[in-house]
Amino acid sequence: MKELVKFELYKIFKQRTVYITLFLLVLFSTGFTFNHSTEMERQLYKDWEGPITKEKAELAEKEYQNLMRIMDQRAEDQGHQGGHMYTDKEETQAGIYETIAFIKGSEQRLKSRYKEIREDNKYNTELEKSMIQKVDLSYFSYNEGPRETVDYASTYALLITGAMLLIGLSTTYTKEYSSRVDRYILSSSKGRESLLWSKIMAALIYACSIVMITEIFNLIWNGIRYGYDGWTSPIQNMHTYFFSNYSFTLIEFHFIQLGFHLLAAFSFALVIILVSSLSKNSFISFIINGVIFALPYWFVESMNPPIWLSDVFSFSFLYIMKVEFLFHHFNTINLFGMPVLYPFIALVWILVVSFIAVLVSSRVMKSKEVTI
Repeated sequence: MKELVKFELYKIFKQRTVYITLFLLVLFSTGFTFNHSTEMERQLYKDWEGPITKEKAELAEKEYQNLMRIMDQRAEDQGHQGGHMYTDKEETQAGIYETIAFIKGSEQRLKSRYKEIREDNKYNTELEKSMIQKVDLSYFSYNEGPRETVDYASTYALLITGAMLLIGLSTTYTKEYSSRVDRYILSSSKGRESLLWSKIMAALIYACSIVMITEIFNLIWNGIRYGYDGWTSPIQNMHTYFFSNYSFTLIEFHFIQLGFHLLAAFSFALVIILVSSLSKNSFISFIINGVIFALPYWFVESMNPPIWLSDVFSFSFLYIMKVEFLFHHFNTINLFGMPVLYPFIALVWILVVSFIAVLVSSRVMKSKEVTI
């Protein structure tokens, strides 16, 4: 088995298209730019770092209004001459004041929501209230690096993973069929089973390698640009999670994000193997797997389906890798009167799909006949 796994890994990693595609996708993910923070910017944030007291929030609002008056006066003085309204320092200061106001707004929203549901008696009310009580938004710090890292993992990383799995694994079985090696593979039921498991192990190792390579690049790239400060900031500091009731810091959430990404990648890899075992044409296998990965996203984003149907389609590989929809709102299903959060539903769903994919692949290989 060990040698079979090595051989399957060799077949995957010997493909030049794997390396070329990975390089191009990672390069594309940089946007061909190198935006970064400056020492001045970080120092300005440092001056405001700490608990967001009522006095600090009021001061930030006052400073922001003063800055706006200066900008209005400057625009009036310059008239039609144009030019930059903000200096770099003023732009950073405006960002700080807006961020503090944003955090206070998120805190106020949670308080208002708690008051709103205080007298409710729904199946998930107690769970929502307990989650809101655990959220702490009182501390402010510079966190551009962690926020960009989390955002990269929800955008470019999932595209890289999906593309690399399609390119690397869609020919898992089709090459054997086209080269007539299948007659040797299918010569015994024991050989079929061993080969299937070796392909599964190789696919999972490959998927893990792609996710880890992308993650390492993500951490290095955004760390160099923006630093590593601010990982203990709450996820509500990001606009995407303004309405979230989850009490995670950015570092906690990123580990969860990475875990879901990896599990969804594993599950998708197993489905690719299943499709490849059913198809004798590499191109058809690639297209079918591509549709499985991308179609739910196209349907949700383009067809404007009802919310319940949108949620159903969101439990797909791409959206689970993206992770956002699992945590950006408080969403549950009613399971015999018990509230079950979407992340747990997604976890169970991934495991069920993975199990079915392996089971069906095994049945398919056992029933396969040698190509004449």
